Amino acid sequence: MADIFEEVEEGLRQDRFSTLWKKYGIFAYLAAALLIGGVALNEYLQVRDAQTVTENATRLEAALGELDQRNYENAADQLTSIVSDDIAPSDVAAHFLAGVRLDGNGDALAAAEVLKEAVGDASDPTQKLALIKAAYLQADTLTRTELEALLAPLSSSDGPFSALAKELVAAKALKDGDIEFARREFNFLRIAQNVPPGVVTRAEQALAAMPPVAVEAPETVPADETETPVAPEGGEATEETPE
Repeated sequence: MADIFEEVEEGLRQDRFSTLWKKYGIFAYLAAALLIGGVALNEYLQVRDAQTVTENATRLEAALGELDQRNYENAADQLTSIVSDDIAPSDVAAHFLAGVRLDGNGDALAAAEVLKEAVGDASDPTQKLALIKAAYLQADTLTRTELEALLAPLSSSDGPFSALAKELVAAKALKDGDIEFARREFNFLRIAQNVPPGVVTRAEQALAAMPPVAVEAPETVPADETETPVAPEGGEATEETPE
């Protein structure tokens, strides 16, 4: 009897499983297809990215050749195409494209826009360099507050790029006439750690060119006035003769 009950229960389990499989089995197939497709897509993208990097490197070399020949328009077209791929070495190409906009076209703002698009999250040196270069190009057109906001990803960190950002903000403050702020920042750069030697030298030169710190003179205490003896009525003041 026990065997019969087990066979019946097994039959019921199989029947329920068959019903569930008919109802939901499509999702299992889809999950398997997605898993296999995801692995295949990842492999394909890796191969494609590797091929694109190699192709872009070749195109970058050709663009640099155009730059050497001062064929700025051809170089700009090739560099723009590389930057739009957003795959290495597109970040490097962005720096060269900004150079074309600045040197070839004389357009500092266009160069700054190219660099700002290459900044990303400013996590690697190439992106940080793009940000500091964009800030230098826009320093004359931005207020100090705007410049500080632009450079915030660098100023909040430590190292050479942070020092360059602080130097630029201090120079902006000096130009705006905020001598005390500029003096404080340049003094910090003069003695801080991880500051490039060039920044230290420029900070010392800026401090030397600033007007000296005004020293308040102590208040002068007026001397006590000597009392003039008052002459008695009817005559001049005389000394009393002792008896």
